[in-house]
Amino acid sequence: MTDFEKTCFEHMQQSGITGEKALKEQIKAIFAAAQHQGESLVGIYRMVLPEWERIERVHGYPEAGEALWQFICGEFIKFDHKHHPSVIAGGAWRNNGFSANRKLDPWQIGLSGCSVDYLEERKERQTQ
Repeated sequence: MTDFEKTCFEHMQQSGITGEKALKEQIKAIFAAAQHQGESLVGIYRMVLPEWERIERVHGYPEAGEALWQFICGEFIKFDHKHHPSVIAGGAWRNNGFSANRKLDPWQIGLSGCSVDYLEERKERQTQ
């Protein structure tokens, strides 16, 4: 496990996400607070990637086990039916959400194919 992965998993634990029930509750809370699908999508990423405000770019996608991916997609579909009836329901998640990975446990999040660039790193590169 990389330092980045450890940091992300510690962030989730510190946020109270210690199992399937807490994960579902957090996801539902993200949708309940959102007014737009973009807010929901960013909320899901914030849930997993700490210090979201410092991130300039995400490379790759976090991965979700099959049950987790389906659950989040279902929440996006319900949200879109209510808030965005003219769009393809769940399209934001399908196009920009986590990758589904059947090799993970059903409710697991994987980060092996994901990395981030931080804003500070760009500033450092520019001054060199």
